[in-house]
Amino acid sequence: MTYDLIIVGGGPGGATAAKIAAEHNANVLVLEAAEEGRYKCCAGGIPIRNEEFSPIPNGVGDREITGGVLFTPKNGPMEFEASGKNNKGYCMFRTDFDKFLLDNAQDAGAQVIYRVRVKRIELAKDKGVKVIGMEEYQSKCVILATGLGGAQLQRSLGLEVPPMVGGIQAEISVPESNIDEEFGNRVWEFFDRDLIDHGIGWVFPKSQALSIGVLGKGIKMSHFNAFLKNPFIKEKIEGRKMKTFGGRKVWAAPIPDRMIANPYRDRVMVIGDACGTADPILYEGIYQARLSGKIAAEVFIQALGEEDFGESSLARYNELLLNNLYEEDLRYSYKFHHLLYHSGLLERIIEAAYSMAQDDPEMMQSTIALFTGSETRKHSWEVMMSRKWKLIKFLGLKNSIKLLPTLLHAVSI
Repeated sequence: MTYDLIIVGGGPGGATAAKIAAEHNANVLVLEAAEEGRYKCCAGGIPIRNEEFSPIPNGVGDREITGGVLFTPKNGPMEFEASGKNNKGYCMFRTDFDKFLLDNAQDAGAQVIYRVRVKRIELAKDKGVKVIGMEEYQSKCVILATGLGGAQLQRSLGLEVPPMVGGIQAEISVPESNIDEEFGNRVWEFFDRDLIDHGIGWVFPKSQALSIGVLGKGIKMSHFNAFLKNPFIKEKIEGRKMKTFGGRKVWAAPIPDRMIANPYRDRVMVIGDACGTADPILYEGIYQARLSGKIAAEVFIQALGEEDFGESSLARYNELLLNNLYEEDLRYSYKFHHLLYHSGLLERIIEAAYSMAQDDPEMMQSTIALFTGSETRKHSWEVMMSRKWKLIKFLGLKNSIKLLPTLLHAVSI
């Protein structure tokens, strides 16, 4: 049987693309390497803007998030309350969220097959595509939604693979009443260059568990173990047990650090983490994966109507991705990323921005938006740059001299 579209990978991006394509009467097959209900190493923070694609029902969103807390070695907790609907979000297990999205795709008419690991993809001379695992499947077009686990598959097709950082996480069992009292409906972010030079640590509360993890370049178990000894965390998880998934308590996963330049070729488009669309400030990537999946599905639908899946036709995907994701958001995320992680002043910039925001409502909203995605990164950057001299004053002469080259480079990105 020949499908109109095969999507390799059933995460948020792949499921979103499958649903949209199936709703337009395309014959869609999703091949997911993992088993149904697999555990996904992910903090599970879902910004409310995901509801642009579909509402998140009660039961899937494990805990509504209405604020955040920031920590640096010298300051903390630095708290903010995210007022307004667009500033809120959810914490949830990706097991539940991903199944919800794939169920929606199946309800729209897509076929989903689990436990299929694709070994290679062949672009046939007759303009078809062969997707080969334990069995062979044929389609007119393929969307790669494999995350960074499909790097070898991408390279075999002559496609770039994004650079990456690593993440390590565990889920700690904690009674809901204790989470309500000690953490509430807030995400906790830790910035400490002595612990992680190029990354962050986090505690995300769910209903009866805390997702605790670290990410960064060259991340190791020693970083994770050191983070668990943070005084604030240690006292709250003393005596608590890690949850076990698939026989493991601690999980690791790669996370993309930058978007690839050409996420398409004849009959192939690359979306989500495989495309490198994650936001490199807090490395949240679910919304970006779904947006790239939506754009790829819409480009596919047009190509299906024209019966043209050639490179020039699918180039529309890259154009729309640049216009809708890169120009307003990711481009400015890279500016923030460079300023925070390449200046050597990560903690000081966080502290200065929070101090500036205390008597500056626009700055406070812009700071909150960095964590909630309620404003474009472009707008947040413009707010920050309009106050750059105030930022320099907060940092002091020595730090400002150190910051200046990085700031000038970030502006030019």
